[in-house]
Amino acid sequence: MRLLNVHLTTLFITLMLLAGVGSAAFAQGSQDETEITGVIVDQDGRPVPGANISLLDETEADTITGTASDSKGEFTLQHSAGNYVLLVSFISYQDVKQPVTLTSGQPLDVGKITLIPKQSELDEVLVEGERSYMQMNFDSRSFNVGDDITSLGGSALDVLDNVPSVSTDFEGNVSLRGNQGVQVLINDRPSSLLRSGTDALSTIPASMIEEIEIITNPSSRYAAEGTAGIINIKLVDNQELGLNGSVQSNVGYPQDHSVGTNLNYNKNSINWFLNLDFEYEREPENGRTFQSVNADTSFAFSESSDVTEQEVEGTVYFGADFFLPAEQILTISSRISIEDGEEDRERLFIDYLTGSDEIFRSVGSDWDILRQTNRRDIEDKRESDYSTRLQYEKKFPGDDHRLTVDADYEFGSESEDSRLFEVIEQGAADPQNQRTFANEDYREFRMDADYEVSVGTQGRFEAGMRLDYDWEDTDYRAEERVNNEWVDLEEGVGANDNFSYLENVNALYMNYNGGISDFTYQLGVRAENTRIRSELDQTGDESEQNYMNLFPSVFLSYSLNRKNSFQVSYSRRISRPWSGLLLPFTEITDSRSRRIGNPDLEPEFGNSYEAGYLRTWESGSILSSLYYRYRTGVVERVSTVGENGITTRRPINLATEEAWGIEFSGDQDLLDNLQLSGSLNLFQSNRKGEFQGDRVESESDSFTSRMRLRWGFLSSWNFQTNVFYRGPERTTQGREEASAFWGAGLSKDLLDGRATLSLNARDLLNSRQSDRDILEETSFTNSKYSWSSRSVRLNFRYNFSRGQ
Repeated sequence: MRLLNVHLTTLFITLMLLAGVGSAAFAQGSQDETEITGVIVDQDGRPVPGANISLLDETEADTITGTASDSKGEFTLQHSAGNYVLLVSFISYQDVKQPVTLTSGQPLDVGKITLIPKQSELDEVLVEGERSYMQMNFDSRSFNVGDDITSLGGSALDVLDNVPSVSTDFEGNVSLRGNQGVQVLINDRPSSLLRSGTDALSTIPASMIEEIEIITNPSSRYAAEGTAGIINIKLVDNQELGLNGSVQSNVGYPQDHSVGTNLNYNKNSINWFLNLDFEYEREPENGRTFQSVNADTSFAFSESSDVTEQEVEGTVYFGADFFLPAEQILTISSRISIEDGEEDRERLFIDYLTGSDEIFRSVGSDWDILRQTNRRDIEDKRESDYSTRLQYEKKFPGDDHRLTVDADYEFGSESEDSRLFEVIEQGAADPQNQRTFANEDYREFRMDADYEVSVGTQGRFEAGMRLDYDWEDTDYRAEERVNNEWVDLEEGVGANDNFSYLENVNALYMNYNGGISDFTYQLGVRAENTRIRSELDQTGDESEQNYMNLFPSVFLSYSLNRKNSFQVSYSRRISRPWSGLLLPFTEITDSRSRRIGNPDLEPEFGNSYEAGYLRTWESGSILSSLYYRYRTGVVERVSTVGENGITTRRPINLATEEAWGIEFSGDQDLLDNLQLSGSLNLFQSNRKGEFQGDRVESESDSFTSRMRLRWGFLSSWNFQTNVFYRGPERTTQGREEASAFWGAGLSKDLLDGRATLSLNARDLLNSRQSDRDILEETSFTNSKYSWSSRSVRLNFRYNFSRGQ
């Protein structure tokens, strides 16, 4: 209660300070400036968000000020009296120029400005301008994935597979520029859906995603979590008047079937929305492992595993936007997600008689079999997640002058029960029959308040705060069958206990954006206080951490002209270990390889430096970036092989890392309706650390590349293909081989463009797999795993709209 009172007091003082700053800044607004307002729409009268609005001098030689249209296409600018030119631009649309005359004290409303697609009308058939796939700025890159043919019918992980700078692996981990310390946001905010790791992104249907935003060097406005940067997943949000939305369904092989709808009803200043999605999946996975050990004892074995994973899931997301008087918006929303699944995994272990004491890299053709064991694991999984979110926005008179408050409460539970059986098919041994029970309950409360106001003609001040509480309670029990009775596993193999975890992060930040002619800058700082407490109930083991950190950010930009710009930036970030890395329970599903968490993990800290050059032209753009990153306390899962031949993987703060690289991202209209986009990231990293008294070092250089080609033909057909390649890479304990995959899709617009039928195939060459070596003085381990076999999906989507 005392801690709660302290934070409520902090919240009250912060809000009073923000209100005071806002009043003072507003009072200082120039009385001599004239306000320009307007609305940007397309040919159908629909609002165009994100359009660039610039105020040029009469000669059109210099840009005086500018802004971007909001979600309703509206914009506001302020400047002193005089004659100017208003320039409106948006990728894939023709620029619009309009002379304007500003008179002191007389606001100017330019009304609706209609943007015309660059494509022309042919044979009296209107070719509607499509929003560009990639939009690039210095601090972020946005990818329009709503029409990504190859991910239709898939999940958020399928969508991210097609986004430059991002890569995923067989465990569901997401990396940004080769670094897994990435913060994933959903609609600009963290979500408890991802509390156990980014593999939960597989539960978000691709049909609900409109845009992916990549922020490699975030400012202090964002929470400091994520040393690699931020991936912001923006969900579909349609606010057209009347009833509108879409329904869609897909079937796939291997079995991947879903049906869903996005509904929106906007009338009488209230926008109601409802998203439904129901999905059934049944997917195969497989893996192979070989291990040779020559220590106090020598042995070698191979393992093959085949998995069938089945999931049934339903998600409901609903709410309403209330458009209140005096430029206020109140949004209330809730989400319910329920999942039930089963994983059937069969492992075949073969132990060999090698005939000599040495370390081998593969199975010898003359080896005899010592023992052959079949181990089967049937795991039942259940998960339920509920959330309620309250958002408030107040716009004040003036340009970019607003207050937003966002409160979110989430709770739920997750359980996994496993039954493990062994059969000795050859040789002599005692078969193991085991079972495990795991249940987790969680609650999370988060509140943000953000205030921003324009200062002068090129300045903007931002300030805000965050309160974040995350509580988890996990029960775990592991047993084995001995003499027809279930007993606890031996000590050191499976800890039967209750693990409670509480994380509290409180933050304050402020930013100032300013500019002098073509030079702009942003200076910011964020203060975060972190309190973490964990406890094992039965053993009484406790761990506490309490630390305060400052996270500055600096951005400096220079625009040579409207087509050439430069920027340098710096930010400091943190990556706190997620709860799955902290759980001190041993996974026993694999009798030869076990994973255990580490409740004593400390956070990683990173300092990121970046320099970029952005070049745009009428038919495309390219962003070139040089970056350097220094991290301390880097977390890695290290592997050790015991005398019993069991490999144990445990996360530790292993090393410091220096990483640098160069990245290119670009897009180009090759011909009418033929667009090419791609990225290339070349990077190198050096890691140094200590493990079990030995110095460990690794130098790694690798690259990732992507290419996307989209072709629209015969007025209603679209073809898309994607190619990804990641080069081989050295790790602190070995090496990871290269990986590649290729996907393609074809779609056809039907019913006058209201419906789309698409067919897509992923991993056409069935080449996507993980291939890793672990090299140690006394052992060698090779693991191959394929988590995404070749798949095909047929998807149908129907869009509808009925005005008021």
